[in-house]
Amino acid sequence: MDVYGKNPENETGRYFRASVWGWHPLAEYLVEVAPNLMGKVTYLHSNDGDGLGPEDSVALATALQQALTSGHTAAYVQARDEAIAALPRLTCRFCEGTGTRSDEVGVRLGFTARNWCNGCDGKGDTESWEASYSLDASRVREFAAFVRQSGGFEIW
Repeated sequence: MDVYGKNPENETGRYFRASVWGWHPLAEYLVEVAPNLMGKVTYLHSNDGDGLGPEDSVALATALQQALTSGHTAAYVQARDEAIAALPRLTCRFCEGTGTRSDEVGVRLGFTARNWCNGCDGKGDTESWEASYSLDASRVREFAAFVRQSGGFEIW
């Protein structure tokens, strides 16, 4: 997602970028830390131009900084990572768990001859989709600095 400051005080508040894989976990954490503020953002998970005004942005930055300082962010990230690591692995949809991709694509690309699958690296299973979405404290810190200087923001 591209998040633009409405009236940035400096370069830090102009622009924040997160891929879809990083934005959704961050957005979930924003709701965790500041549910009343984030309840004002109807389209938090889409690029519709929704966001917060200047006062709410500063309040969000303050809440995020408090969460970072108190250790809440680190504990949340650790618990999230542990929960994702505990999820069961999924049978590979390309090789159906055999470790060898033998569909039309697998044959055409020589995977069948090599007894290999590009979907699971020949393991037969993959991590759950949740493992593709990442969050870390440095990203939260970066977003907190952005919103503090943004003068309000819009998500595009």
